[in-house]
Amino acid sequence: MDRFTGLIGIVLILGIAYALSDNRKAINYRTVGVGLALQFGLALFVLKTDIGQLLFQKLGYYVDRLLQKASIGAEFVFSSLVKTDVLVKVFGPGNDFIFFFKIIPTIIFVAVLVNIFYHLGIMQRIVAVMARAMKWLMGVSGAEALSNVASTFVGQVEAQIMIKPYLNGMTNSELLASMTGSFACIAGGVLAVYISLGVPAPYLLAASIMAAPGALVISKIVMPETQISETRGTVKVEIKKIYANLLDAIAAGASEGLKVGFNVVAMLIGFIALIALIDSLFFRFGFYILGIDYLSLNFLLGKFFSVFAWAMGVPAKDIQAAGSLMGTKMVVNEFVAYLELIKLKPSLEPKTIAIVSFALCGFANFSSIAIQVGGIGELAPKRRSDLAKLGFKALICGTLASYMSATLAGLLL
Repeated sequence: MDRFTGLIGIVLILGIAYALSDNRKAINYRTVGVGLALQFGLALFVLKTDIGQLLFQKLGYYVDRLLQKASIGAEFVFSSLVKTDVLVKVFGPGNDFIFFFKIIPTIIFVAVLVNIFYHLGIMQRIVAVMARAMKWLMGVSGAEALSNVASTFVGQVEAQIMIKPYLNGMTNSELLASMTGSFACIAGGVLAVYISLGVPAPYLLAASIMAAPGALVISKIVMPETQISETRGTVKVEIKKIYANLLDAIAAGASEGLKVGFNVVAMLIGFIALIALIDSLFFRFGFYILGIDYLSLNFLLGKFFSVFAWAMGVPAKDIQAAGSLMGTKMVVNEFVAYLELIKLKPSLEPKTIAIVSFALCGFANFSSIAIQVGGIGELAPKRRSDLAKLGFKALICGTLASYMSATLAGLLL
């Protein structure tokens, strides 16, 4: 029964997008149909075919092996603080890593690898090939195809750097599609961090790839194209050398990774402390005013988002927990939500873990609106007001795109 509720989920998600549409008559149903078919085909390939399961398991295995190399550099600097056996011996079972010493080396190592691929032009060529395929299949413009595919590999603002020459001339529909892609996808470096923490790699890899067509589907329902795009029929990627040589690229990557790592740690300290404060206030209000002892932010978020969790096919006993995680992702961020998922894994059904892994995959949270408006606004100052107007709508679109991937996965599990 849980599986077939996913059909309700698809109708619910598309229905919300359709209700939010600003021009229903202009919806390109080819884009919608092909995008949904791509999402479903990818989910089917990953979850139901032997070759797909083997491929993504192997891919996840090799990504995990690659990330283990970060621990070699970390061990040289931090010594016993990153050794699993030492930590378990000192602090006991379940304490096999210290978050700070686990996260920083992983982010630095991945940032170095990304810079190497960029300097050599490998990343740009991969993105260009995938963008051309997306443009041809879905009938979207070159700029929005390029931005959405780039979002699968790099961060929210970095993806827009690839289309910087076109930003000032892009239509609002293209801007929304590009912003939605950045909300729905997750950068390769962050993806690697979640894998290193224990989130199932095959689900994360599949979810990130499925998000690109999903973002175009939802955004093109909400704001269909009604103008002529400057990049209609073209996909151009400029391969510029921004570093003096490979060594310069490696050094810059390490420096950037360190900054990102410290930002992540600072963000987590701030947000988790804030959640604790809010929970304390909710508890006091519930206990002294309402006479209940279970009122918390997680409880309220779980109640609100449990409808979506049920519609995706989450087993009944896990609906409240799944809804809470989905709410945490939107209100706080996906990092905190994934950390909570890892803590809850032993008590959740395997199907729940899979669906929630898909649903949480993306940058769709309130703080990301500021990141996108500020970051993309720096690239195209003339479009800052348009970006601000589209921010919340893009957040909703990105969330729905992630939920669609999760729902399709739930149908197949």
